[in-house]
Amino acid sequence: MNQVRKKKRRLKKKYLYILIGLIIVSISITIWLAIRDDGAPNDAIKSAREALAEAKQLNASIYAADLFAEAEQLYDSAMVNWSRENERFFLFRNYDRTRSFAQKAKGKAKESSTVSKERASSTQDRVETMLADLKNKLDVYERLFKDMPLSNRELDMHNRGKMLTSEARIAYESQRYPEAESKAKKAVELVTASNLQAGQKLKEYFQHYPKWSSLADQAIKASKGGNRVILVDKLAHKLMVYKSGVMTHSFDAEFGKNWMGDKLRRGDKATPEGIYKITARKDRATKYYKALLINYPNDEDRARFARLKRSGELSSRTDIGNLIEIHGMGGKGVDWTDGCVALRNSDMDVLFSLVRTDTRVYIIGSRVPLSEICGDISF
Repeated sequence: MNQVRKKKRRLKKKYLYILIGLIIVSISITIWLAIRDDGAPNDAIKSAREALAEAKQLNASIYAADLFAEAEQLYDSAMVNWSRENERFFLFRNYDRTRSFAQKAKGKAKESSTVSKERASSTQDRVETMLADLKNKLDVYERLFKDMPLSNRELDMHNRGKMLTSEARIAYESQRYPEAESKAKKAVELVTASNLQAGQKLKEYFQHYPKWSSLADQAIKASKGGNRVILVDKLAHKLMVYKSGVMTHSFDAEFGKNWMGDKLRRGDKATPEGIYKITARKDRATKYYKALLINYPNDEDRARFARLKRSGELSSRTDIGNLIEIHGMGGKGVDWTDGCVALRNSDMDVLFSLVRTDTRVYIIGSRVPLSEICGDISF
């Protein structure tokens, strides 16, 4: 009996050990599966994170903001779900939703990258077009308007537009296309408005062209008898000497700060237009190196001045002014005189040797019509 009992106890122990072994194996397999499942979302999360990083680098947050925001939201949902599952007992964790959110986030991020590339390319093209347009407009300004006596408002518009153009170009070259587009748009508005206002002022000034053309013809005819005459072209900033119908000398000239228009009164800093003559040659009796005094105001100037005072366009206390000269000390590169014509001292030496008292001086706005100056430029 004892042996039978012993045998039964041994069998019970054996079965117990087998059961315990099976339980241990089962638990080990369960733990291994749980650990394996616990790590499974990592790859999906990593792929989504990399797709978002790529999209951000491609400026998807700017060019495809809605898609990029949706991708970020899906990624955040994946992370929240992952965190929530990790808080549960490992045997009950399920990462299917985590993987689903991560995969959707990756898809939206990829989509936002594609859209961003397309829109960035389109923005780049628009900025290129605007920068080319700005270059043309700024070139027109340099060619036609930079020497005009514009108002402070017009100058401020141009200068701000020019500065914004430079900033837009820097942003464009740095591939910051949205910033470049924003600055370029503002620059186009400012430069266009500045050019339009300056262009309108130029058109109004050229309403006097028929008179200028007639005076230029008279100057050339007056020189055909062998006499020397002086022709001043204010728009071209040139003083020319004609003899026998041929231009023999040409000098750069600077004028009054408000040279664009006829001189009306003392202190308006305008250079007069019309037919004058040299009344005095000043070799030493001038602070401007050498000077040739002309007979401003002439009879036409006085008659216009009296008419403007009678009409009330000029104050009764206004004086017509005088002492308009062709003198030295020029070459400053800007219009700076009170209404005189300034030449470089070396040019003044040449002119002084060519002319005498009573030499005629014709001062006009331009020798050539506006259509020839502007060509196919429209403003």
